[in-house]
Amino acid sequence: MRILLFSMPNMVPELRSWQAPNLALSSITGNTKGHEIHMADLILVRDRLKEAIKGLLNDYKPDLIGLSAMSFQFDTARRIAAFAKHLNKDVKTVLGGYHATLMYKEIVDEGKAEPFDFILRGESDLSFGELLQAIDGKARYESIHGLSFRNGGAFVHNPPRPLEDLSKIAVPNRTNRIWRGYTFGTSQLDIIETSRGCTMPCNFCSMNHMYGRSFRTYAIERVIEDIADAKKQGARYLAIADDNVCLNVKRLEELCDAIIRAGHNDVAYIVQASSVGMSSSEKLIEKMARAGFELVFLGIENVSERNLKMMKKGNILDKTKRAIEYLHKYKILIIGGMIIGHAEDREEDIAQNYTFFDEHDIDFFSDQIITPYPKTGMREELLRENLVTNPYDYRKYNGFWANVRTKYLSSDELQFLKWKYRRKYSTFYKTTPVFKYRFPLVDLLRVFALRPYYRTKDTIRELRKTERGIFEDQIRWFESLNEFPELNTPVN
Repeated sequence: MRILLFSMPNMVPELRSWQAPNLALSSITGNTKGHEIHMADLILVRDRLKEAIKGLLNDYKPDLIGLSAMSFQFDTARRIAAFAKHLNKDVKTVLGGYHATLMYKEIVDEGKAEPFDFILRGESDLSFGELLQAIDGKARYESIHGLSFRNGGAFVHNPPRPLEDLSKIAVPNRTNRIWRGYTFGTSQLDIIETSRGCTMPCNFCSMNHMYGRSFRTYAIERVIEDIADAKKQGARYLAIADDNVCLNVKRLEELCDAIIRAGHNDVAYIVQASSVGMSSSEKLIEKMARAGFELVFLGIENVSERNLKMMKKGNILDKTKRAIEYLHKYKILIIGGMIIGHAEDREEDIAQNYTFFDEHDIDFFSDQIITPYPKTGMREELLRENLVTNPYDYRKYNGFWANVRTKYLSSDELQFLKWKYRRKYSTFYKTTPVFKYRFPLVDLLRVFALRPYYRTKDTIRELRKTERGIFEDQIRWFESLNEFPELNTPVN
């Protein structure tokens, strides 16, 4: 069978330079044998999407197309699936990913499943191969846990799929990616994982609907094999996609030791981690630095004790300060995770988060407005308080857009304040000490070329415009980024 796997082209406006391969699709291809299978990360062809999809269907002539989508990408997945079926009415389509797992019943009941023949819920590393067996007539659809399939025009939802035994999952296949060009800055980027799941009770996260409150780990040897494979394909940066890699601090130390022994500390690692984990051991941070960890996405979340309690994070502020101290001591860059827009937030509550980040030399800001993601406890709380202003247009559920209000600020005011304070405390114009240490030449380029250029350009462009007018211009542009109007036009 000929198979094409698509990841979606949608991006978060502030992450336009982040072009990473889809790890889940690479894992599916690594665990699917006996078929002609290729994957296409459509993020790489955003500017020629319709033309690229037509070319792929013409060149590869797939019998089956798989589409992976998060909630904010689901509408695009539907349109791409419909477009593919318009080009070839006989091609079958299967939807997977987080949104399919959480919202499969709603997708079907609300009439949004028409371009899909199958929906795979939960982990699809192995169930995708089982689906191919059923399509080939070698197995029964009813036997595949986690599958929703059409039967006489109506969808049948099989029982949920149990969590996979990670020891049975092969290393991802990175050789059948149709395009190259995955980058972080100017370096080639790839993705690995060392574990799945998280046991923390945070109520703003939907991860427990995918993995439950579980934490499963790959064998260290398998992780080292995966790193070697990614390096063989040219990766110089490796992002670790674990949900919470530091749940087991001892294991993370062992992983660092293994990376050093194998000589894999010649690439740079990016990882997301909690303040609790990063503050637990200075020895851990020292080992991470020696192993090549260059950037840590640190879950600071918020500096308000009230808001941390609401998110069920506990009062972690002292741990956050210690984590920042340890990471910067060993010259590890911090991408600070910030969530604003809580029920009691006023402007001063939002401002204090940006001030904290600035005062503690957080190297990069990842500031999000709290999002009522489907099936989360936070969504239910916000709905009860009538604070959700956009309950069902999931296209804007990516952390950038204001889909809520507070008791004191409208959605529009929230959106404006996020833009205003991010602009005020831009890390492009204020370079941190660790950034200067890590990238001295880039810092010089910023100081003597890029900053003067952009200041002059912005001054000319914003001449005679109010702050509000500048904001509205940028928001209109951001809104256009994920529209893909060409998918709405007739096929030539």
